[in-house]
Amino acid sequence: MDALYVFVTTSLPKAGAQVAGLPLTLNLLLTAYVILRRPNQTLLTMQRFRGLTIAYGTLFIFGTLSMLMALAQGVSAFTLSQMLIVVGSPLVGVAATRITRRQFSRIIICSMFIVNLYGIIQFAIGIENCAVAGITYTLGQDFTDKAIGFHADGTVEKIPSTYQSGGSLGIFNVLGVSFLLSSYQDSAIWKYMRYVALGLGLVGVMLSGSRSIQIPFFLLLIIFLIQFVKQLPPRKRSMTLGIGGVALAIGAACLYAQQTIVGHFFDRLVNQTLADKTASGRTEQWSQSFEVISQMNGWQLLRQIMFGQNPHTNVGGEGLPKFFFMFGIVSTIAFYGGLIYIIRRCWQCRRGRIVALGILCVFCAFCVDQSFYYPPNIMNISLFAAAVLKKPSFAKSNERIPQNTAFRSSASN
Repeated sequence: MDALYVFVTTSLPKAGAQVAGLPLTLNLLLTAYVILRRPNQTLLTMQRFRGLTIAYGTLFIFGTLSMLMALAQGVSAFTLSQMLIVVGSPLVGVAATRITRRQFSRIIICSMFIVNLYGIIQFAIGIENCAVAGITYTLGQDFTDKAIGFHADGTVEKIPSTYQSGGSLGIFNVLGVSFLLSSYQDSAIWKYMRYVALGLGLVGVMLSGSRSIQIPFFLLLIIFLIQFVKQLPPRKRSMTLGIGGVALAIGAACLYAQQTIVGHFFDRLVNQTLADKTASGRTEQWSQSFEVISQMNGWQLLRQIMFGQNPHTNVGGEGLPKFFFMFGIVSTIAFYGGLIYIIRRCWQCRRGRIVALGILCVFCAFCVDQSFYYPPNIMNISLFAAAVLKKPSFAKSNERIPQNTAFRSSASN
């Protein structure tokens, strides 16, 4: 069941139907099962790291209080569900600790194929022309209501694939690429599939159209590659660099032949970014929101700082400011501090350094947009981090891990 959960979460996270205005997806149903299946094991997984326990415990307590206060004041069911996603999603990492790293990596490879090949098809023939209600998107919802930049001619700025969001697609691909760069396969066919999945992941990041994840990823790409080379055995570095150079040349030639993908990427990342001085209205939203806060009385301001906004207060914003407006300063510090702690712990693990860079890119995205509200973004962070940080004893004895890149024990992490 844990393997099924990881597959559904990473490949078909929106499969399901909308019920009473809220999405009821297979991902969310399995999330509840995974967390509640063995509550003690779920809590013990979080308690392995003291810093993470403190950060998540603080987020859970203050986040729950924020939800209860908002519920008492008439918050909408949709907003309440978003808050619940933020508070509950970090717990799903337990699923990755109950399967082997080999199983996890092969599921990610399959998901990269499904998600990105479908995204390429969407780009080629149109989103609505290849949509399958209840599988590739939630039955009862409409793509035109999603923040993917629909144009009158039917084209979009962000390819959502099975994630219904270009931002979520980009986040998954960045995490998937970072994990596969540090993941080894003991089967020839899976090795080749891993290479293809990496290429598809890079194309998926380009097609996602989400600048909040594209910009940090491509700025850090050279560091990704340096860490990838460092973790290789010395005797394999020259061969890998040679194969990688040939693969990059072939990939560049293919992308050059398909100018529309390159043009889509360049126009979205460069032209639109330089032409928009307000960062899609974010600077204006933030200034307007803080102006609203400056007009609050003592009690209203205290409530805002400690537990987030009254649901009837018109406070907007994006990213980190939005998180603060919704949950308050304590939960905000706990949430973003917890992410920084995860990045640090992954970096301390040799085979986790590239994943740490991937999570750092997602951290940057969470600072400037609201992708933390939507499943499975936080869930994916939890799954990838747990797969990296879990103890070696969770793996099967016959799982081959190169000796020079084996995980350190939790004591040395």
